[in-house]
Amino acid sequence: MTAASIRSGAGALGLPAADIGCVVSGSLAADAVIMGLPFDAGVTGVPGQRHGPEIFRKLSPGHDWGVGVDGALGGLIDPLTGGPVLAGRRVFDVGDLGAVPIDPRVGRAAYYRALTGLAERLTRAGAIPLFVGGDHSLTAPVATGLAALHGPVRVVCFDAHCDFSLRPMPALTDITHGDFLGHLLRTGVVSGAELYGVRTLLPASCGPLPPALRCAYTYGFAEAADPVDDEPTYLSVDLDVIDPTEFPATGHPEAGGYRLRELLAAVEHVCRTRRVVAVDLVEALQDDRANRATSATISALVMSCLRALLDDHQGRARGR
Repeated sequence: MTAASIRSGAGALGLPAADIGCVVSGSLAADAVIMGLPFDAGVTGVPGQRHGPEIFRKLSPGHDWGVGVDGALGGLIDPLTGGPVLAGRRVFDVGDLGAVPIDPRVGRAAYYRALTGLAERLTRAGAIPLFVGGDHSLTAPVATGLAALHGPVRVVCFDAHCDFSLRPMPALTDITHGDFLGHLLRTGVVSGAELYGVRTLLPASCGPLPPALRCAYTYGFAEAADPVDDEPTYLSVDLDVIDPTEFPATGHPEAGGYRLRELLAAVEHVCRTRRVVAVDLVEALQDDRANRATSATISALVMSCLRALLDDHQGRARGR
């Protein structure tokens, strides 16, 4: 792999960009990749989540990374610790799956199938994918792709809503962003789900909730796995978990949510104490008044996840 295959500074957060084909083929080694999912056909209410990746990229801060010929990062220090940031790690922005506007010939089934296969191939290549959505239905095809390699995965999700229903959902195309967990639990793709930040009520017709689904408002640091829990874990962040006074640009805002600092601390802890194999950040909504704040929030979460996954000493012990 030559330096010509890596486009320094061309990705979100000033990260190098690379073609997804180089990563999944193994010709370009990556510790993690960022990929946009501009898709909101799984939304039952207000659409616009397809613009999330675009908002994130256009307005994210452009850090001045140094990039080696193999894509290894350098050049940044954390003034709070004096230490390097992601030094020697290979993190690439590999673009979007699809584009805005979405080609009307690309239906839900085709998009979900493509995403399922891509999640599996990225995992087999040894890269941790961080997906920026897009609506929350996209968690289901990603989890399905992860399970093809890892077996059933555990979902740790931050969300204002319990996205569960007992209604029949025999295929991915039957799900929505508000009930996909029912399909994943029924099909055995996930071994269990932990939801934090939940503060809304479910209709009785959606229940009863299975024992494998645990809902809470507060993320319990003392109860969370520590030291590293080796079960493959998928971290999913629905941005409506944040209080709408701090993050209004989402389709279903709910009062009484997390502050951003609380959420950052919680996702960092998950990334440090679980074997996280994929991350998604979903449900950011196009809002011309809030786009800059939206990008700043997503950028902070992406950087927090990357540093916890790749800089932390427990991450190195896992060979990442």
